[in-house]
Amino acid sequence: MNKKTLIKVCAVTCGLGLTLAGCTSSNNSNEINNTKKYNTEINSQDTEKTGSKEIINKKIDENLYIDATLQMPETQLNEYNTKLKDFNLKDIMAYLYPDIKESDLVKDDAGGFNYDDSYIGGEAGSMSYSKDDDTSYLQLLCGYADEKKLAETKELQFESITEARAQVKELTDKMGIPGELGKENITAFNSADLNNIQSNMEQDSDYKDLLSAKKQQSMTFGTDTEIYCFTYGIKIDGLQVYANDDPILQQTRDVLITQPVNIEVMISNRGIESVFVSGIMEEPDVCNANVDIIGEKGITEALNKKFGDVILTDEYKVTNIWMEYFPLLQNDSFTDIKLIPVWCLDFEVNGNGAEDGRYTIRINAITGDEIA
Repeated sequence: MNKKTLIKVCAVTCGLGLTLAGCTSSNNSNEINNTKKYNTEINSQDTEKTGSKEIINKKIDENLYIDATLQMPETQLNEYNTKLKDFNLKDIMAYLYPDIKESDLVKDDAGGFNYDDSYIGGEAGSMSYSKDDDTSYLQLLCGYADEKKLAETKELQFESITEARAQVKELTDKMGIPGELGKENITAFNSADLNNIQSNMEQDSDYKDLLSAKKQQSMTFGTDTEIYCFTYGIKIDGLQVYANDDPILQQTRDVLITQPVNIEVMISNRGIESVFVSGIMEEPDVCNANVDIIGEKGITEALNKKFGDVILTDEYKVTNIWMEYFPLLQNDSFTDIKLIPVWCLDFEVNGNGAEDGRYTIRINAITGDEIA
């Protein structure tokens, strides 16, 4: 047995500022029941059957446990080569403004375009569009509502959620965003909501100075002013790609990654108000098809490798395991990406789960190597 070094490993905490991550730690008891029996043996056969599901309840080492369900992917997975997407800004503006002429677009030094009061810009993997100055203020109000838990999902008068969602899908198809739209978050605001949010923000000491610095005057929202805000990730092969609301990366390895995938679209009775996307890649090409995915045995070996030379003075328990695709930048490029399947492992540390901060690691689901 390897000589162990006494190290206290502390979990990295993260305050989530947007929506909660799609996979959160289970609500286990804050203490391990002393009467609970943990299996200390590693299965001789790995769990490799597509779509199989297994409950793992075992002690791996002192203060290191797994108490979670392992769900193998429903389909065969691949490794992909791709790169960060270069968006055609002129084509997107032509979609948003069907009567626009190319000569109407005024290019700036950053490569973006102004058209009347609207602006569109971007760089590799990212793009942003805003209809006008009013849009920027509406974004501020909606962001405040999300932060203060004032937002909700509901149907508005000017169009249904289904109709607005169809607009978003048509737009993202036009932009050439790969895969399918993933996890969805919708918030909706009518004029009464917006007036109430504005009033709250103006009385909030943390925002008074911001509004003053921007010389932002109060707006009066008519009864016809309504807004839907949509947020999405993307899925490939039915798996979510590393997204904006995923747990924080530990960055324990020297790997380069792209921005997490994020798609935000605001739609009002005036049409598409704003678009912001990041971490978007070109349609990926298969470079390694139908890869073999590690199961319980491989995950256990990966945990032994990570913690094997460490004496844990805190109790680490894996309570949630899920799979996603993860984008790794290639060492010789800022845009070329290898997209690989990874296992994500959420830990409770001394009984503290996602609500108290979380500790999550990602393991290459093909090789078992820790990614981040």
